[in-house]
Amino acid sequence: MKNFKILSTVLRLDNRQTRNQRRQKDKLVPIREVWHNWVERLSYSHNHGPNVTVDNCLVGFRGRCPFRQYISSKLARYGIKTLAACDAVPSYVGNMLIYTGKLSGDNPEKNQGERVVLSCLIVYVVTILLAIIFLRPIALDKNSSKKN
Repeated sequence: MKNFKILSTVLRLDNRQTRNQRRQKDKLVPIREVWHNWVERLSYSHNHGPNVTVDNCLVGFRGRCPFRQYISSKLARYGIKTLAACDAVPSYVGNMLIYTGKLSGDNPEKNQGERVVLSCLIVYVVTILLAIIFLRPIALDKNSSKKN
């Protein structure tokens, strides 16, 4: 434990002098590069199956963090909200996102759920995403023609 405390005080993952400028655009900036490299390697060691699930999870954490969430229905009420795309059969995570909240002054985001699901699934199958994007207008046209 003593070695961990020493390492955690001297180990820095980013440039402290420019952190405040970068944090205005991205709240995860102190560990963004490490997180990105880790998530990128998740998909290297596993070939996913046809069934993929996207779900959120609250990782219990009570420390200081600008994007800590409070969700009363979860067992650990305070924590960091993550969104993961998992292969349904082996329960292997293929992609993860951390919900960092909205930046101050930004307008509320529209279609956030759709954006999150598409962001998580982009690692899996780009062709399916393209099919969803191109087929949605066709489905909307069919529905609108039925109403007329």
